[in-house]
Amino acid sequence: MNADTIVAFIAIALALAFDFVNGFHDTANAVATVIYTKALKPGVAIVMSGILNFLGCVMVGTAVAMVITKIIPESEVTLPIVVSVLLAAVFWNLITWWFGLPVSSSHCLIGALTGAGVCAAGTKGISWHELEKVGLGLLISPLIGFAAGALLTWLALLISGEKENPGSNTLPNAKLMRWLHVLSSASVSFSHGSNDGQKTMGIITLILVTHFGQKSHEVPLWVMIAAATAIALGTVIGGWRVIRTVGTKISREKLSHSQGFGASMATALIILTASHFGAPISTTHTLSSAVAGGTIPVYGAGKLNAKTMKLIVLAWVLTLPVAAGLAALSYTVLKLVWH
Repeated sequence: MNADTIVAFIAIALALAFDFVNGFHDTANAVATVIYTKALKPGVAIVMSGILNFLGCVMVGTAVAMVITKIIPESEVTLPIVVSVLLAAVFWNLITWWFGLPVSSSHCLIGALTGAGVCAAGTKGISWHELEKVGLGLLISPLIGFAAGALLTWLALLISGEKENPGSNTLPNAKLMRWLHVLSSASVSFSHGSNDGQKTMGIITLILVTHFGQKSHEVPLWVMIAAATAIALGTVIGGWRVIRTVGTKISREKLSHSQGFGASMATALIILTASHFGAPISTTHTLSSAVAGGTIPVYGAGKLNAKTMKLIVLAWVLTLPVAAGLAALSYTVLKLVWH
């Protein structure tokens, strides 16, 4: 086994590590609202999320994975590029997790692909048409999430009667709303697996095509299962730092079941639609925006926590350029030692 083959196996391991980190970083997307409204116990919520992330990975298809394989043209993809992309994405995910910031693993990956591709081959190192489509999805999904979160929360308030008594367990439809909230949380987990798990599948497929001579960009079954397992295990371990931010710091008031249902169901519908059309969008951005949008019909815009929102937006804005810069730096260093 030559050195490049060893590095290729290391790159596959790094891709699965990114998937694992993605799982515990993005656990908050699915379980924060059900935990902080006490709809489910934390352990139950996290295990449910892990199982459904796995199922979402293996059941929805590979349309998103195919898009990931096209961002850097096949003729320009090399092992140093792939390794630098993964190093940058894992590093930024870990840093933001440590500070409890719910940033996008999708933005980490897309930014890193862009930075490494441009550093390696200039403007021809990126398929700009594909990147433009991905960028559009990343841009509009939080806006749709905010509006859909507000709308679905408003409808849920009409059903539950929580407008006057948010979080009350004595309302006629309180039990129904609690279980609708659990269902919506489960839907977020499934949709997260369907979209984010495929990004790792796409990266591993790039490695197989680039180094191991795989003839097509079809995702092998073992890659699907490996990616699904990694993201599920990461989810089960849980990311309590980010869960606390989403569950307690976006809104100044306690989350209600109506708000949790509205935000989670809006996120699940948006992500599943994106997965169907092959759009690698951000579950993190969509859910955080939906929680913010859902706060307005319950408590009013004045109850949004401006300090936390500013930190989240700053992390969103920084992720693409920082990930790109880290990937470019990683690629430059790798090329100095690569033979």
